[in-house]
Amino acid sequence: MKWPQLLVVSVMLCTFASGQKTKAAFPMKCHPFQSIEVKHPIDSTCGISGKGTAGSALQNQTKNNFCAGQTYQPITQQDLLSKQQKVSALPNYLKWSGEDMPTSRADFVSLGEGTGVQFVGYIFEAHYADLSSGESVNCEVKDDEASNDIHIALVPTTGLTDECQSNSAEMIPHYRPASWTVANLEKVGKTTLVRVSGQLMYDADHKICGEQGFSPKDNPHRMSGWEIHPVYAFDVCVQQSGDQCSQWKPLSDWAGTAAKSSTKSSTKKPKTETR
Repeated sequence: MKWPQLLVVSVMLCTFASGQKTKAAFPMKCHPFQSIEVKHPIDSTCGISGKGTAGSALQNQTKNNFCAGQTYQPITQQDLLSKQQKVSALPNYLKWSGEDMPTSRADFVSLGEGTGVQFVGYIFEAHYADLSSGESVNCEVKDDEASNDIHIALVPTTGLTDECQSNSAEMIPHYRPASWTVANLEKVGKTTLVRVSGQLMYDADHKICGEQGFSPKDNPHRMSGWEIHPVYAFDVCVQQSGDQCSQWKPLSDWAGTAAKSSTKSSTKKPKTETR
């Protein structure tokens, strides 16, 4: 092949390649739950920025951060409310939306974003989020539980009936352990203490209950935009007295024990009634 022809072919190949959209793999640089990681299809097709641009891409990167460390600071609902008040006072706060998010995370970092935190409380409810619409951070994959977040509403005490009194934690789909499922979280119930550890981050995509722009259909019901996102560890109390726990068990171990107990119960022969 002559040089001019070779040059034309090379240019054509380069042009073709640049026009292709390559799928980005998720960079799992840190491993807070390495022993129970499970790789999912989304880990090979959706990168750390998801499908976001500008402020959205920056927030997606934060949502996908597994490198906040595993030295967790205790955090309470009152702490989250205090931080929310400081965020609410920031310029342009009420203008933030999914289409218009901050292009700098500096204000959030100054309030603790990117640090490891730990919340002790109760599950109000849990569900797979955004199945019908998809979400930018997860490359807008729809109708696939394995490719979407598990949203967990957490409360400090039992007996609450209004989800607007809750705060949020998110188990993201990337390398999510097999035991981290909505079904297992529902088995834990609403009266067993849980300990949720992970990164503190602020979700500027949504409004909170009661404020201007809040829509019950478009926004999670919660009292603060601060989340534990992503979750790094989830523990269930197995020795509880009131609101105090003396022994914790990782959800992965607890779920295995619960499954065995359920199997044993279902295989027991019914007692013969005597009259």
